[in-house]
Amino acid sequence: MGKRYWEDLNEGERFTCGPVAFDREGILAFGKEYDPLPFHADEEAARRSIFGDVIASALHTMSACTRVVVDAHGEIAILSGLSIDEVRTPLPVRPGDVLTVEAHWDGLRRSRSKPDRGIAGLKCRVVNQKGETVMEYGYRYLVACRTPS
Repeated sequence: MGKRYWEDLNEGERFTCGPVAFDREGILAFGKEYDPLPFHADEEAARRSIFGDVIASALHTMSACTRVVVDAHGEIAILSGLSIDEVRTPLPVRPGDVLTVEAHWDGLRRSRSKPDRGIAGLKCRVVNQKGETVMEYGYRYLVACRTPS
């Protein structure tokens, strides 16, 4: 499939992405580098935390999931990211978890002021190997149109 433009996207179109595996070493390395809260970056402190072990940073989870979302939706004429919306983390991501991202297009609309582009919302639900939701969030992209309206 070639490059897709805003007109090629369909409201509600679904795709499944993944898997994304998390291991202890990766969680600790990301935590130490980018989100050094004790339950992300220090095994001993994490054991004493409310989680009882290290957990992945929400930033780590979202970054890893973004990779598989971009791979799954294919080559789209994205001009820019506009926002990451309503991030929720109902359950922690733990070492050994394997995640799948369920995504769908939501809120597609053409720009009123610049008819050569459109807005494409993407809603994502991330589930672990048990089918439990560990994260929900959305993106909004600015996407080129094939032709002005």
